[in-house]
Amino acid sequence: MTVRTPLDAAEFSTRPKPLAQRVWVVVRLLFANPWTAVYTPLFILTFILLINIAISVVVRASIEDASGTESSINGGALFLFIYMLVVAVQSVNQAFPLALGYGSTRRDFLLGFGAFALIVSVGYSLLLAAATALEQATDGWGVRLNFFSTAELWQSDWWQPFIVSVLAFLLFFGIGAATAAVYVRWRAMGMYVFWAALVVLLIGGAGLVTWLQAWPQVGAFFAVSGVIGTAAWTLVLTGFCAVAAWLILRRATPSQG
Repeated sequence: MTVRTPLDAAEFSTRPKPLAQRVWVVVRLLFANPWTAVYTPLFILTFILLINIAISVVVRASIEDASGTESSINGGALFLFIYMLVVAVQSVNQAFPLALGYGSTRRDFLLGFGAFALIVSVGYSLLLAAATALEQATDGWGVRLNFFSTAELWQSDWWQPFIVSVLAFLLFFGIGAATAAVYVRWRAMGMYVFWAALVVLLIGGAGLVTWLQAWPQVGAFFAVSGVIGTAAWTLVLTGFCAVAAWLILRRATPSQG
């Protein structure tokens, strides 16, 4: 009897298949090891939360009258966004040559990676929204700890921080994908040039704004745009990273990955 694995190589056959099916195969490939994108960050997040609750209990126990103390803002959940950047780098670096080796096209891989990033971003954003609601309902886990409620944003309607969170996750996925694409295509030398160019660009941009004395205008722009408006502008950078990843990977080979 033939045993069918979740990622049977036959699914990457050369027979024409619908685009959605080909993309979904790549998504399944990226989720083949759920420890990287799902289990590990959840375990780390839970551990950090428990440690912070324990610290808050000890600190408040050492204060004679802790009833009047303000809530402490931790923001430990922000590590998830950096972690997803690492997930993006690992996913592109490891899964790209494997998918191409099985016969997937570069377009299928990038569309599959985009679907994977969207699924993970929406999932973790829902998790953050639910955890924030639970944190507020329990008065900061009983110790007035704002672990998920990192700003007044999370005091507003739930859909606003949810959208901001999704856009932030997508931005980090985009940056990670573009960075990994540079490494897949040009390896170490490409990374040296990439980071050097990025440093020059950031310093040069900051220097130009300073020379033009335009920092007040920059601050006013963000103030007028608001949180949702500012988050929406990240789609420009996310789209740029996606296009850059596509242009780089379209000439990369499995042996380079």
